[in-house]
Amino acid sequence: MAFLPSSAEAIVGVDTGGTFTDIILILPSPQPGTPSRLIAHKVLSTPEDPGAAVVQGVTELIGQISADERPAFTVVHGSTVATNALLERRGARTAFVTTAGFEDLLRIGRQTRRHLYDLRPADPGPLIDDDLVFGVRERVVAPGNVAVPLSREEIDRVAEAVARSGARSVAVCLLFSFKAPQHEALLASALAARGLFVSASHKVLPEYREYERAATTVINAYVSPLMQHYLASLERRLRSAGARRLHVMQSSGGCLAPGDAGELGVHTVLSGPAGGVLGAFHAARMAGIERIITFDMGGTSTDVSLVDGRIATTSESEIAGLPLRVPTLPIHTVGAGGGSIAYLDAGGALCVGPRSAGARPGPACYGLGGNEPTVTDAHVLLGRLPKTAFLGGRMELDEVAAARAVESLARRLGASLEETAWSILQVANVQMERAIRVISVEKGYDPQEFTLVSYGGAGGLHACDLARSLGIPRVLVPSHPGLLSAWGMAVADMVKTYSQGVIGPLESTLAAGWAALRELMARACRDLGPEARIDGVVSLEPAIDLRYLGQSFELAVPLPTVHWRTQDPLPAPPQPPASELTVRFHAAHERRYGHRADEPVEMVAVRLLARCRAAHHNHNLLVRPAEKAGMAKPAGENVVYVCGGPAKVPVFRREELPPGCRLIGPAVVAEAHATTLLNPGDVLHVDEAGNLLITVDVRRT
Repeated sequence: MAFLPSSAEAIVGVDTGGTFTDIILILPSPQPGTPSRLIAHKVLSTPEDPGAAVVQGVTELIGQISADERPAFTVVHGSTVATNALLERRGARTAFVTTAGFEDLLRIGRQTRRHLYDLRPADPGPLIDDDLVFGVRERVVAPGNVAVPLSREEIDRVAEAVARSGARSVAVCLLFSFKAPQHEALLASALAARGLFVSASHKVLPEYREYERAATTVINAYVSPLMQHYLASLERRLRSAGARRLHVMQSSGGCLAPGDAGELGVHTVLSGPAGGVLGAFHAARMAGIERIITFDMGGTSTDVSLVDGRIATTSESEIAGLPLRVPTLPIHTVGAGGGSIAYLDAGGALCVGPRSAGARPGPACYGLGGNEPTVTDAHVLLGRLPKTAFLGGRMELDEVAAARAVESLARRLGASLEETAWSILQVANVQMERAIRVISVEKGYDPQEFTLVSYGGAGGLHACDLARSLGIPRVLVPSHPGLLSAWGMAVADMVKTYSQGVIGPLESTLAAGWAALRELMARACRDLGPEARIDGVVSLEPAIDLRYLGQSFELAVPLPTVHWRTQDPLPAPPQPPASELTVRFHAAHERRYGHRADEPVEMVAVRLLARCRAAHHNHNLLVRPAEKAGMAKPAGENVVYVCGGPAKVPVFRREELPPGCRLIGPAVVAEAHATTLLNPGDVLHVDEAGNLLITVDVRRT
């Protein structure tokens, strides 16, 4: 393999998972129009210090290149630090400051009954204890004018009380601060002067809806100090390993500078899954496929998303029972992964997950001390996961340990090892099928009109089963499926999102909306201009939130994209008339809800997504396998359980499948970081880019 001289910059994508940390190195094309070069690597995660596995993996990967050919490189990292802090409730000790009389805002919430018929619902409660909630005497009213001024004495009183509370971080959310932020700004300055990390709602989420704004601001205050500490340490260690700079993946499908990610950690809560969706989108585009359902099955969980021609974001997410009102990709997660533990519940029913064996001890078959049955152990017992092909042969799987782990469960069920292992897989499949129905059928989409893009280390072992049960006719397994999330991060643009609440009748409020959008565009150009090092262009994608008068929720109506070159004057926003926006909103409402109304339309907010290229490589020119002549020959044969029974099944090495190759199931396709299983009647075709395109025999059940 020919590498570029060290003066050319490469990019490294890193995805930290619950079991493995995946690393992809992309070296830029040596000449325009030629493919980028790619090297993949995978190491066990280190949950006690996630950065240790990142640095280890990057160092080992870069070490594969000789010193005189080693390029400068940037690392793009998808972090689970913020996610785990929320799920495990181990974020920074955080205080909450709000307008006096509204101290119970977080505890009251929206009174939403998530489980209507549950007589004993489990309420996770707010992130902040009651003794860390402080009311401040001030009041801004709905139009934005000050009814009760904020005095210097009140600022000092509250700042001193928060400082004495032992809080490390503080979230400030005052009534209507998105219209008049001056009181929040004064409080934030006084609190920061006392050494506290301050998260102010007018900077985190300057929009209406008091509870959602407060909850999102609190999440940011809760996770950001941890992100700052983690990223500062990681950036220091990566620079010692030779990295030129570090970028951080965010939940919306773009990357941030580490300083921004540390200040706004709330934007990184779903960064890992977002990289996978981005990678699946680009891989499908390269294969000529527009409508996809992404299926990412890793070690601890499965993430699914639906992409109908373009990647869309939503601002109505939820994590750990808390609203997350920042742009995220619409990803649905279930606790079913390769390391998910199988057990019997109190009623004797077989369950899988969400508890996982993690990286250490991991599934029993890893031989690292695990002794509970997992999905991966079930695959090993059923011959579906070749024992000597795992991680390219670097880790041989222990079938005896897997059998020992499943045996205790089999005895309790009164079933054989094989029957128990098969049942574990079927329970996991049901959970994942339900997740795909949530993002497709329940949203009005027919899964049969989409292609299932399978990735993650365990995805290919379940993809054809799920496609068959859902009637999905085609599965795409891209190159390096076990590391696709890391590749998605490596090809991500630098992205920042902005919003500003502007509420009122569309006609009379439109001028204020354009003024707010102009300011957001100016901020975006200032923020991203220095980052636009590749081609000097910042793309600005504005939108306006509209709703019928009296509605509780709104729809984002996109406006034309503006491409700004860094040497040009600051751009003006596109300004279509109110009549055009009204027509477009009616059409969007009818597409979404099936009807339109003869009601006045009002504006709620303006939004802006700004992006610029972050790397030299061309992600449309991923590594293609060398042309080979002849048909593929199996590397061996395994007894594999397919459709509930054993059969002798050929095992192929993916790197030996030439473009144009055709296989008919049953068959196993093994590669270093993933395995794909074809059921009887499924037909696999290898395209020119090395993708596996599988036509699923949906007639079989």
